[in-house]
Amino acid sequence: MNRHATILLTMSALLASCARHTATMPGAAPEAAPAPGTTPVTAQPGRSQPVHPLGLVTVNFSGLTAPSGPEVSASVPGGLTGSGLADLGSIQLRAASSGTFTTGTRGVDGVRYLYATFLVRNATAAGTAYTTPRQNLTLIAASTPSTLNNTPFSSLKRFDGSDADPTIAPLIQPTTGLTFDPRTGRPGLLSGAQDLQVYAENEVAGISGVTRAFPFGFVTRNRTRTDSRTLNANPGSSAFDGVVTVALKLPLQANVADDPYTFNMTFAVVDDSLTRVTESPEEQVGGDVAARATALGAQVAVLCGSTYSGTPLFIGSATTAGAPGTRAAHIGGDVALKSLPTAYAATGNTTLSTNSASGLGRFYSVYPPTPGGATPTLTFTGNGSARGGILNMNADGSFAFTSRAGDGAGATLTRNAADTFTFSGGTPTADTLRYGLNTSTGCTGSNQAAPVNVNGRVWFVNGAGGSGDGRQSTPFNTVSAAQTASGPNDLIYIASGTYSQPTTFTLKNAQATVGAGTALIVNGSTLLPAATAPLLQVTGGAGVTLASNNTLTGLSVQGSTDGITGTNFGTLNGTLTQVRASNGLALNLKNGAVNLTATRLDATNAATNGRGVNLEQVGGTLTVTGSGSAGSGGTIQTAASAGNIGIHLQPDTANLTVNLNRMVVQQNHVGVQFTPFGTASTGTLSLSVQDSSFQNNTASSVYLNPTGNTSNTYLIRNNSFTHAGTGNGVTYEAQRPTGSTSVDHGRIQNNTLSLSTSGNANPIDLAQRVAGSARFEVSGNTITSYGLYGMQFRTMDGAARMDVILTNNNVSSPAHPNNLDGIALTSSTTSGQGNFLCVKPIGNTSVAPNPAPISGFRLRQLLGSTFQIDTAAPSSAGVTAVNNGSTVRLSGTFAPVAGTCQAPN
Repeated sequence: MNRHATILLTMSALLASCARHTATMPGAAPEAAPAPGTTPVTAQPGRSQPVHPLGLVTVNFSGLTAPSGPEVSASVPGGLTGSGLADLGSIQLRAASSGTFTTGTRGVDGVRYLYATFLVRNATAAGTAYTTPRQNLTLIAASTPSTLNNTPFSSLKRFDGSDADPTIAPLIQPTTGLTFDPRTGRPGLLSGAQDLQVYAENEVAGISGVTRAFPFGFVTRNRTRTDSRTLNANPGSSAFDGVVTVALKLPLQANVADDPYTFNMTFAVVDDSLTRVTESPEEQVGGDVAARATALGAQVAVLCGSTYSGTPLFIGSATTAGAPGTRAAHIGGDVALKSLPTAYAATGNTTLSTNSASGLGRFYSVYPPTPGGATPTLTFTGNGSARGGILNMNADGSFAFTSRAGDGAGATLTRNAADTFTFSGGTPTADTLRYGLNTSTGCTGSNQAAPVNVNGRVWFVNGAGGSGDGRQSTPFNTVSAAQTASGPNDLIYIASGTYSQPTTFTLKNAQATVGAGTALIVNGSTLLPAATAPLLQVTGGAGVTLASNNTLTGLSVQGSTDGITGTNFGTLNGTLTQVRASNGLALNLKNGAVNLTATRLDATNAATNGRGVNLEQVGGTLTVTGSGSAGSGGTIQTAASAGNIGIHLQPDTANLTVNLNRMVVQQNHVGVQFTPFGTASTGTLSLSVQDSSFQNNTASSVYLNPTGNTSNTYLIRNNSFTHAGTGNGVTYEAQRPTGSTSVDHGRIQNNTLSLSTSGNANPIDLAQRVAGSARFEVSGNTITSYGLYGMQFRTMDGAARMDVILTNNNVSSPAHPNNLDGIALTSSTTSGQGNFLCVKPIGNTSVAPNPAPISGFRLRQLLGSTFQIDTAAPSSAGVTAVNNGSTVRLSGTFAPVAGTCQAPN
């Protein structure tokens, strides 16, 4: 063994020799924001902020083979102005001690061990004290354009001043502080000098201003405290509160003359919020990493070969040489932690499934044992989670994880477009996945942890299985069990099947219930595809009672009384297959808003003043679609007695849109009724009724009675109206307050109407009263029987206006003594009122069922009102001419004027 003298100095001797070991450092500015081009590393889990670069420093070694031992100094490297780090303040170092010794046989296994200890002051290299305390100040090895072979080393010289072999540079490797142990003839730990620090590769990859920052360095200790690495702000001029030991090993050359005599090592100086201690390879037998970690409350990092029994961070290996993205030399094994595992986001009770690309393998790099060799295989195993979740781990690092039942409460549930859902806010339940890994070359890391944040909860119900705990893999088998376990903002998922229970399903605030009829998509992931919608059936009351801001989607609801009921319910969202009330209302909603689509609504309600659907002080949008065939939108039936309304719409101060398609509305007093609360109502209605059937509604099938100063829209298209009694088909009776500026817009198109001839029923009866305006297009309708008039249009009782585009309708009826004219147009029913009626009658065929004076058209105008006809000849003859010869009779003081009628929007 060729051994140089080991230099072990007492502290007083060290301080006495500081001048010899400390170089004068060029001036530098106080700490500032990173220079342009300098990007701090992105913070990793466990680190409160990224490592913060302070600048560069070079440690200069000389006299490695000198009998007196090495000399060391520190300086700020020159020639790198504008690099982003060279022009920062760096750190003030003062050489305190150094030493070297050798082991082994020169040219075979001989190794030189080298260390240099520096005192550290929280100041710039020029000596200006920093005003910010330092945490875990670390010298991270870095290569620059001036260093050799993509290493942190430069100026590699022999004793005679000639350049040493540059291939030695990648062979210089970091170690912990060591001294020669004469008892064993081998290296032993230098007390207190275990400052080697290793990193995940991406923890330092973002340090710019250097060619590469390597994932290792040396961390500064506090000189007087073992429980802290803090360097206080604003230190005095002689207050070197920190100490750091840089330790290296390099191979002995076959000839001593070829050994490096001097070299420099470049470091990026960083401040790090994360306290970590590293077990070096030399500490894996007989080291004290556990004690050091305990004293500091630190994370333990280990490399391949460690037998540490705690729960360390397995770094595996650290690259010590190589261009960015490559490895030419390393310490440790063949696998390296690429980045600390970022937190997975899981939803409570659901199964989070990852593929190989998104699994744990993405956090690791695997390297050949030697450059250019075969890459080992990396295999993962799973050990559950810290909170008892289920973890099924695959060998490639992909996994399926289900949280502990009930985790994730407190998030806010939001329904998005297309019945997708997100959970946000709240405080996630923090869990950790427990796993291990090993390579085919024998490197093993056990007891590893990847964070997972569980936010939001989905409770699963499947009546086809046994009773579980509500998780996706172990669902409840009854809806009531999920109802009991769930809380506000939870989502309940119900699989296909029929679920019968004796009491109403009462939701909690902001809950959603999703049936299998809709794909379960949560936080952007499809947890389950769409299947057959389940039926929730309640035998002893309403099917569902709402709380506030609920969602119901992908299922059918049936109640023995009402289907869905709620008061002050916020907003009801959803897409439903069917809502059925066996003896009540399909929807009984008061004071809220709907964003609801249903394939069908069915209700039978024979109660006095009963309703089939009641939307009272309700805004939003309700759409009934049907499934394509006639009547597939459902059947609404109450009773024919006064007060019974099939579908009651009363938005009051809300804005409501209702779309009814392919429905059957029968045997009600009124089929569909729009009635605001009164003249003070400010809400609006947009009503569309299409492809539906109205049968035997005794008063009116569609009754529109706007009374507030608001503007509404109506579309009544492709419906059939058949009444054996005396009821009207479509009735519009607007009774606006005096001075109203409201303008209603309506289209009544392509309907067929066959009403009783024995009463006074009018298939289409539109009246604008007192004030306000209405614009209607009435076209393509076919009326085959009526009681009084086939169509009637009136302005009356004040200064009301109505414009009617009346085209291509066919009006006829079997004769009956009650029958009057086919189409009646009236401007004012009392003389002296300033009502206005404009009509554009073109292409209609109206046949009077009874002899003259009954006619196809009756045109009536009283004194003071205006009757405007939008045809080439605004006269009775002109009306006959453009309406297929339909006869016309006049009434009152008929004096029409020419003009253009206003069409509805």
